[in-house]
Amino acid sequence: MKTLSLLKAVLTCDMNMFKYSAGKNASTKKKILLPVFLFLIVGYSIGYYAYMIGKPLHEIGLTYVMLSLFIFMVSIITIIEGIYKSQGILFECKDNDLLFSLPIKRSQILFVRIFKLILFQYIYNLMFLLPAFVIYIYFEHPSISFYIISFIMTILIPIIPTVISSILGYLVKLVSSKFKSKKIMQTILSSIIFMGIFFLSFNLNNFILNIASRASSINDMLTRIYYPVGAYTILIDKFDIMVFLKLLLINIIPFILFILLGGKYYFKIIGGSKESIARKSKNKKEVYKKNSPIKALTIKELKRYFSSPVYMFNTIFGLLLVLVLTILLCIKGNSIIEMLLSNEELNINISIPVIYYVLVLFSCLMTSITSSSVSLEGKTINITKSLPISERDIFKSKIIYPYIIELPFVIISELIFFIIFKVNIIYILLIFSMSISSITLSSILGLIINLKYPKMNALNDIEVVKQSMSSMVAVFINMGIIIISVIGIFALYDMLNIYLLLGIHVLIIILVTIVLYYILMNKGIKEYRSINV
Repeated sequence: MKTLSLLKAVLTCDMNMFKYSAGKNASTKKKILLPVFLFLIVGYSIGYYAYMIGKPLHEIGLTYVMLSLFIFMVSIITIIEGIYKSQGILFECKDNDLLFSLPIKRSQILFVRIFKLILFQYIYNLMFLLPAFVIYIYFEHPSISFYIISFIMTILIPIIPTVISSILGYLVKLVSSKFKSKKIMQTILSSIIFMGIFFLSFNLNNFILNIASRASSINDMLTRIYYPVGAYTILIDKFDIMVFLKLLLINIIPFILFILLGGKYYFKIIGGSKESIARKSKNKKEVYKKNSPIKALTIKELKRYFSSPVYMFNTIFGLLLVLVLTILLCIKGNSIIEMLLSNEELNINISIPVIYYVLVLFSCLMTSITSSSVSLEGKTINITKSLPISERDIFKSKIIYPYIIELPFVIISELIFFIIFKVNIIYILLIFSMSISSITLSSILGLIINLKYPKMNALNDIEVVKQSMSSMVAVFINMGIIIISVIGIFALYDMLNIYLLLGIHVLIIILVTIVLYYILMNKGIKEYRSINV
């Protein structure tokens, strides 16, 4: 009974990732329209790739291999997502002290939090699995047993990966807690794991092109690595009660063992982490300096940023990616270009400087730091609002601190590229201008979106950074800007001088940024004042 009550409280308070302000008079349809629309866009994109993989497999009667690949891929994504989500949901919840003081078993608390973690994984997994199921149905027209087995498999898929990711998250937290700068160490460890996954998937396009000739061996390999994949392909072909029972037990038993053992040992690290923080606070001597309001607010924003591993990891990965790709582009330029433009339907001859321009544009726009900055203030926003500081200064500080985080990565990457490829001064000025204006655009746009869709009562940073409406909307809008930019540059590449083309693009970004800045400093102030916690 206690478990059900606790579960109900958790789901009521913070499981609604689509909870956002749509106005007092907004209808239910209007409130759910945007999340559904975004879900459908992602689902369509995933479905396109599922079709690309499934079509050659269908021709040789191995369409089920496409499902094996998607299930395995979703399991890997669940592990990656869970590694840093578990650190927030399982370790850093604000209600730890309250829950541990109540007469509730720790195994019950762990179960509720793991259940919450798994429930979030269902939302993300469905964006990948539903399109794959639809494509399989389109090609194979399976019997009713396929739908039943697939429904059960969808429920089972996140269980083992979530247990594995929780253990890995525990190890990351344990190792990082031994270091003085444990928050930064958490981010470094998570980034290393994530970059490893990126390099493993580096040759995905070549893999898709040659998939038909290696389908059987790929499926055999996946089956040996991860038994549930093989069990699923057997069950959709011909139901076997023993295979079905083994599939259930392989998922359920590790989950139960993890809950039972975790209830005894898992929460020790929470206490250890708190003791470390207490010792650090006790021994720390405060030194007070006088700063201007904007400088003081910028420092506050930077401290908040570096205190959150989830926040850092979610934003710094794109910056690390542009640095790594710059180095790869300098070492293996032609092969990288072929990878980025590998599509038989495209016949495009784009120069490496233009490709690099688009790469930097992608990195600057997709690193949306400010889309969570207001929500992360939580209840402390009332303190900030009570200070004798204008909203304009608050907004300016939130626009400034992304420069401090992003520009070092971008400038180092660009300098490496300039030295290796010996580009002229006009290109250098254009790409520097684009980098600065794109970071400004992303910062202002993210701030406007976060003011429109704030989430001020989150229990941890995960809910704000990864599970809030503002983060999702910012990603999709920035992605839309990138797509429009790429289409425009590619379409006009042969018609205009390259420097004129890139100059026009930079000018458009600057004009859009000016318009958004005006909106932020007028309508944004009203939105900020209306936020109440």
